[in-house]
Amino acid sequence: MGGPLLFVAKFFCSDIIGNSLRRRGNVENGKNYDVPIHYAMALCGGMIGVYAIVDRMGVFGSAQTANMIELMCDVLGRDPLEISYRVMALVIYVGAMATTVVLEKRTNWNLKYTAILVDLAAVTAVGCFPETMNPFVALYPIFFAMAFQWCVFKGANGYVSATIFSTNNLKQTVTAFTDYLLTGRDEAGRAEKGQKAAFFGGTLLSFHAGVAAGYGCWLMWGVHSIWVCVLPLAVGAVLVTAAERQLVAVQADTAVCGLEDCVK
Repeated sequence: MGGPLLFVAKFFCSDIIGNSLRRRGNVENGKNYDVPIHYAMALCGGMIGVYAIVDRMGVFGSAQTANMIELMCDVLGRDPLEISYRVMALVIYVGAMATTVVLEKRTNWNLKYTAILVDLAAVTAVGCFPETMNPFVALYPIFFAMAFQWCVFKGANGYVSATIFSTNNLKQTVTAFTDYLLTGRDEAGRAEKGQKAAFFGGTLLSFHAGVAAGYGCWLMWGVHSIWVCVLPLAVGAVLVTAAERQLVAVQADTAVCGLEDCVK
């Protein structure tokens, strides 16, 4: 039993993570903030996801699959009130997606800041709602915020990865890791497969670390525990700011170099 566990630990801790940290993606000699930002938002996604389930009667506010299935059941069962709750949740979720597209096309905003502010507003509001409130209505802000976050924080290092649920991240981790094991050490592309497994595995770990932290906070503080999401959101905001400043500095350096070339 210990042998396989040690192998997996060595895989993630040395072989893969080491390569990932060295992979191309750093800006000159600076840091690559994309992955830490992604992991911070996945941590937040896990905290919000578990809160919705344990505090709001099992309603998962980060996705719509279960809602649409149960909506169809309510339609067939002719329950007008439940239908209205679920239709509104779907409209809010879809509306958030459409909003991100409009903002991308019509503004010059850094939508990562916007998504963090939307998350902050949502967790602040939901933490104020009483536990006796209808769970769907109580989670309307979360439906909007999670859809918005999903569309803005789409991945990192060229990988498409959600920060608000786990299924595709699990699939990508397992398939990439299996592919890595089946690829010979001298075969081309082995390192890239390992880096992919490490990235998606790191997203999974971050999300479920958020789940564990969120559940522990809920046991202590109940309905108000969602306010703890402010911490990973603050970390995400700091990292986004650092990435933005680094990009501005690199663009300035590039402009100076271009001017010097023109002078020569």
